[in-house]
Amino acid sequence: MTARFTTACIDGLDEPVRRYLNHAIREGAPLDGGVRLTMSGRIKAGPWLPFTAEEECDGRSFRWRAQVGWRRLTPLDVLDEFAGGVGASRGRLFRRATLFEAADADTTRSAAGRAALEAIWAPASLLPQHGVTWRAVAGDHIVATWAVGPERPQVHLRIAEDGAVRSVSADRWGNPDRKGFRYLPCGCEVHAERRFGDLVVPSDISVGWWFGTPRCAPFFEATVQSLETVENY
Repeated sequence: MTARFTTACIDGLDEPVRRYLNHAIREGAPLDGGVRLTMSGRIKAGPWLPFTAEEECDGRSFRWRAQVGWRRLTPLDVLDEFAGGVGASRGRLFRRATLFEAADADTTRSAAGRAALEAIWAPASLLPQHGVTWRAVAGDHIVATWAVGPERPQVHLRIAEDGAVRSVSADRWGNPDRKGFRYLPCGCEVHAERRFGDLVVPSDISVGWWFGTPRCAPFFEATVQSLETVENY
């Protein structure tokens, strides 16, 4: 029998954490599994380029498949993924020539941080029974910590009075300025949310490195069109 979400699942957590989880997860929602979603937006790779993508994620893994290009011309196929403690990224032109490919330790560490940040689309994965430790810094600031492959990120959520997510960020391994890999604040502003079945999740986001500093500038903007729970993902 599939376990279901009840308020008893979050007894003992700080009030702001309970407020977020009660807002994000409907009573009776499945506790296990991840989500499958579709999105569209634009990504900055020199110029801004439009994309459409499908993704599966569960807070500890993800698989993001995107087609990047203009209107009906989408010459670039991108696959980013993280699972079993290994991350990889690959881009192919016209599904033939490999434009880039990486699966090294730095790619894995950066992908682990991304998996953690994208747990906002699979909020059931953030329940304590999945090994997540929560603490409240303030009434609008909560922090989740859990193991993701070689990393153990601390994910900071800023929330509204009703529990809606306003932003999410973490120190993530990366090299966006080509000056060497190191931990940098990475996160997203949430511009809108939407209910998809049992879940209420961010649906309109902009993502940037150096999040929360004057240097932050978005490199990724997306709108979620559909999302469904995938049990036993």
